[in-house]
Amino acid sequence: QALPRTRHRHAMAAPADQCDFDLYESSVTFDGTSVREGATLDERWLAPLLRPVPDEEARGRCIALAEAQGPQLFHVVDGSSAQAAARQFHKDGFVALRDVLTGEELTTLQAASAQIVRRAVRANPYGNRGANRYSMHRTTMVGACLEVVDNLAVCSVLEHIWRCANFTVQCTGGDFSLPGAAVQEMHADMGSRHNIERFFAYHDPEHPGRGFCDLPTPVVKVYFAMVDFDDATGPPLFVPGSHWRYAREDVPEDDPPESVQAFCPRGSAILMDMRVWHHGTENRSQIARPMLSVHYAGPWYNEAMLLKTSMCWEYHKGAVSLTRLRSLRVQAQRLCKNLLPDRCYQCDCLAEQGRRGTGLYAGFWYCLECWEQWQAPQSEAEKLIETGAEVKTQHSKADF
Repeated sequence: QALPRTRHRHAMAAPADQCDFDLYESSVTFDGTSVREGATLDERWLAPLLRPVPDEEARGRCIALAEAQGPQLFHVVDGSSAQAAARQFHKDGFVALRDVLTGEELTTLQAASAQIVRRAVRANPYGNRGANRYSMHRTTMVGACLEVVDNLAVCSVLEHIWRCANFTVQCTGGDFSLPGAAVQEMHADMGSRHNIERFFAYHDPEHPGRGFCDLPTPVVKVYFAMVDFDDATGPPLFVPGSHWRYAREDVPEDDPPESVQAFCPRGSAILMDMRVWHHGTENRSQIARPMLSVHYAGPWYNEAMLLKTSMCWEYHKGAVSLTRLRSLRVQAQRLCKNLLPDRCYQCDCLAEQGRRGTGLYAGFWYCLECWEQWQAPQSEAEKLIETGAEVKTQHSKADF
């Protein structure tokens, strides 16, 4: 069955409120300081995001570069093409889809990404992934970023990857490089394979050599290209098939000969297994190269397997209010259901902002007010323990 040319029954939502970006900026002041001397953002670098102009020649060049590299740029228009893209994903650990964002949908996200770039640079002028290179961290509180989560082409491929439609959104985020950004080191977003057992609870007594990373991919990261990824802007580089090698081999220092760059025109999506080896390439252009991302958790993924808290693997709970969730399209509401705030374990309020407990209370969610009340005696108890004093604590009924 052919996919419809447009998936919107109504117009795109208005651009995110300024307060969304204020909240985002407050969450990404990575070094805890105010603006200081460092990189200066040239507004001309944002021109393709704020005033995008159709450029068929540039688009054709990106497609030609992709064809020359080898990895196919899929155009998902029906179930058959979605299935073919899913097969490529399983084989290589990544797959690129072209033309998943067009028109107003793309321009809205480009404008939002320009705002995020401004705020991230202001929060940390030196970059957080090396000079002129940034991880956006989580952007789920920015409403415009949620407009893409139910993209029909992407969701169709994900459904074929997992052979099930019961996947959900963990968070949104992204990365960007500014002109002058150098080549990144090769890495996998899972982190070091030697630390996996410290983060994920998995044991197969019948197959002791099989670990968490030998399972089918639990989370897929989807990058959306906001500008053309050509040989000047610096597309991500991947090592095809390395997701199957991740659990047995260390990440190489140099690019293996089979490495390929994910060239693609703006509006494309790159679906990535978190285990695949990859890195950013040099930005030799005169523009910012942002890509927004959505993390999708597979049908069988469960946070209970986490041995340590991790922003990369936890649902961004509290980032979406019930009011905002209800403003999304029905499919997006289903996908984002795990982003709602939890009820506070102590006072049972719907905690728009809160924190998870620690220790024996690690599985519980507290509103900020209760967290501060709970944390204060804990800190005092820790001081007494350090001095060897006897500690007597009082618990509420909710503690047991």
